[in-house]
Amino acid sequence: MGAPLAWSVYDRAGKLLFVQGMVLVCQAHLDIILERGLVVPESRSSGGVVLPAAVIDASGALAEGADAAEEADDTPRVPEVPVFRAMQLLRRELRQLHDDLLACESDELGGQARELALRLQALVERDADAALAAMQLEVGDDGDVARVLHAATLCQVLVQAQQLDPEEGVSLVAAALTYDVALGPVAAVLNRQTGALTEDQRLMIDTHPLAGVELLQAAGVDDEVWLEAVLQHHERLDGSGYPSGLEGDAISPGARMLAIVDIYSAMVRPRAYREAIHARHALRSLFLERGKAVDGPLASLLVREIGVFPPGTPVRLANREVGVVLRRGSDAARPLVARLINANGTLAAIAAHRDTAQPEYAITETVPPYKYQALVASASELWSSDRAMPRR
Repeated sequence: MGAPLAWSVYDRAGKLLFVQGMVLVCQAHLDIILERGLVVPESRSSGGVVLPAAVIDASGALAEGADAAEEADDTPRVPEVPVFRAMQLLRRELRQLHDDLLACESDELGGQARELALRLQALVERDADAALAAMQLEVGDDGDVARVLHAATLCQVLVQAQQLDPEEGVSLVAAALTYDVALGPVAAVLNRQTGALTEDQRLMIDTHPLAGVELLQAAGVDDEVWLEAVLQHHERLDGSGYPSGLEGDAISPGARMLAIVDIYSAMVRPRAYREAIHARHALRSLFLERGKAVDGPLASLLVREIGVFPPGTPVRLANREVGVVLRRGSDAARPLVARLINANGTLAAIAAHRDTAQPEYAITETVPPYKYQALVASASELWSSDRAMPRR
């Protein structure tokens, strides 16, 4: 417990429970493994073999003689894909999953969504800053799926901060990966549209939470936490939401979390009728709505966890340098920045670190990513070392 898993763990039916690299951080994680079975590798480079419960002692350790199942070989281990890059790859898989859900391809797609949720959790646990940066910078053009993956990443950050039960956490992240699936056919059109919605478009928007639940049920999802969060993610505390106009405690905790990450991830992305809203302004808007439309403690927690300038945010410093937020700081407004452009406007040869708690490196403004497109595209290398750093 407390160390990254050396291999993925499945139950006895072959269902993925925990992904390689995920950290078991509490007794509940260990209990899940002990109750449902354990898969260990036959070697460091091959598949797995189920160990009978008899070889696992009460502490969760392998009993004497059981280590034969882990016979090591000399095959070198393949290096893990850096988190920033892995997030981009995960987005492609999410796009395919959404397409399959819309086509009702299989009643086992719910299991695939849950597996993606577990993998996303493992990436955020490895390096939350890199995962957040990959979504904040939004490298690529698959905007709608990128937004959903961004929302799910934020959801996992909140799950970790609240130390939720592991099963509930997986359900909520899976919900965040799938809550807008019913809007898939029209999302791109709506994002480009500058005029008023048609009657059919309004109907689709108003009913997409219900349609999403139906698609998920057809995909084999029967998880109440998951389905309830999807159904209620547009409900608002003051009763102004839809589809049922629920108020206050009638809205599930999971739906409250999805509402906040959905609003934020949408605001920081451009639409045909407006530019992208800077992260700090989006967070401020959420903060002002706390206790009215959105859950107050959750809004405050999001600001505290991702910071006023989340990782991946391009910023200008007091000394006129331009950089990108690399790591969050213990102070939400004073992150660690990697300098990318010198004060004279030339490209910096070295991405020197700038502590924005120092007056000469204080952040004076955020800058739109599109103004430094080529720079932003290469910024992924800043997180390629995949070395998570503690928040200062």
